[in-house]
Amino acid sequence: MQKKLIALAVAGLSTAAFAQTNVTIYGVADVSAQGYNMTQSNGANAKPAGGSFNMTNNSSLLGFKGTEDLGNGLKGLFQVETNVNLTGGAAGVQANTGNSAFGSLRDTYVGLNSKYGTVMAGYLSTPFRSALNSFDVMPGATGVGRIENMMGTTRFGNAFSNGAPSTGTGYVQGASSVRATALAYAIPTLYGINGSIAYTGSNNNGGSNQVTITEGSNTATNLVPQSALSMNLGWSGYGVDIKGAFQQAKINNTTGVSYSTTAGGTTTTAASNNSYQAYTSYLIGAAYTGVPGLKAAVVYNRNTLGLNANGADSVAAKGSNNQIWAGVSYRFGNNEPRLSYVNSSNTSGFDNSQDGGRQITANWGYYLSKRTQVYGLVSQVKNNANGVWNFGGTGSNLAPTGGQSLLTYGAGMRTNF
Repeated sequence: MQKKLIALAVAGLSTAAFAQTNVTIYGVADVSAQGYNMTQSNGANAKPAGGSFNMTNNSSLLGFKGTEDLGNGLKGLFQVETNVNLTGGAAGVQANTGNSAFGSLRDTYVGLNSKYGTVMAGYLSTPFRSALNSFDVMPGATGVGRIENMMGTTRFGNAFSNGAPSTGTGYVQGASSVRATALAYAIPTLYGINGSIAYTGSNNNGGSNQVTITEGSNTATNLVPQSALSMNLGWSGYGVDIKGAFQQAKINNTTGVSYSTTAGGTTTTAASNNSYQAYTSYLIGAAYTGVPGLKAAVVYNRNTLGLNANGADSVAAKGSNNQIWAGVSYRFGNNEPRLSYVNSSNTSGFDNSQDGGRQITANWGYYLSKRTQVYGLVSQVKNNANGVWNFGGTGSNLAPTGGQSLLTYGAGMRTNF
């Protein structure tokens, strides 16, 4: 009898606690088996340079979120979300059983909501990233064909000093589709108009917002934002969704990049020391979902990177690239084919020409239930002569050094809970 009374008391306390706060536990588990191949060049004499096979974790996650009614139309809200590494390695890379099952932080914040809008503070997707990913046709905007693999990004190799051709493996990358420690405000939706603005200060972004990607011998030096202003504005109605977004990150860091030149049988290696001022991106996109099961979208994006001279081998300049993305998906019955294409132009303004690339991805999903699907995929990245684009943080160790093409193919399973 006493045990029953204790159990009832505990149950009553639990019920009272959850009556105050509506808490939801959710997550995604997504793993694919993929083969990867790389060719030596994009010319007529292209030949295989290597291949690999890996189990790839595609942004699997675990999260907790909730709201609490504070009265007078005011609600408190929170979210805690983390990557989960189902392959045992770091997020998105090949299996390594020495690592933890839990990976890096995802969108995590506290906030307040009222009829005047929503205020959030924490580690957030910037409004630029939120706008960009809203157009993606791949499940959860994840996997090798995700929209942010190229869009919002400038990536160039070592050859931007005095026209020196690159024979190294490093590259420099600036990206606007990021998460950052920020304070954000979202306006209430009115007549289909929606938008948000966020500011990330210089408190800890030099550390927690930097992720150095290492893939084999190819190391990316990410430009670390010291502060950033990001905003988006859109309209939705009649099956149409239109959004524009802008982001500018101030950068205060110096990156030394080495390059090699060969003349008369002699190879000379020199260093280029460059200071970056700011990285700016803006986009405009539109999506149509007016037909049941259909999503078709197109996005234009432009990125600009300011560069100061910091040595005899450096050249002060401002480089820009233009990017276009188009995608479509269509759900009929249990089937959902998806197709996307992206083209990133060569960077103008720097003397590292021919650093653009393009990617095409086909993905076919078959839903076993409302929450679970299996899928097959194939994706190819074709680089221009000095391009070093790849599939991002996936399970492949293949690393382009300039001009190589990449191909991946495989199948996976995705479930939401």
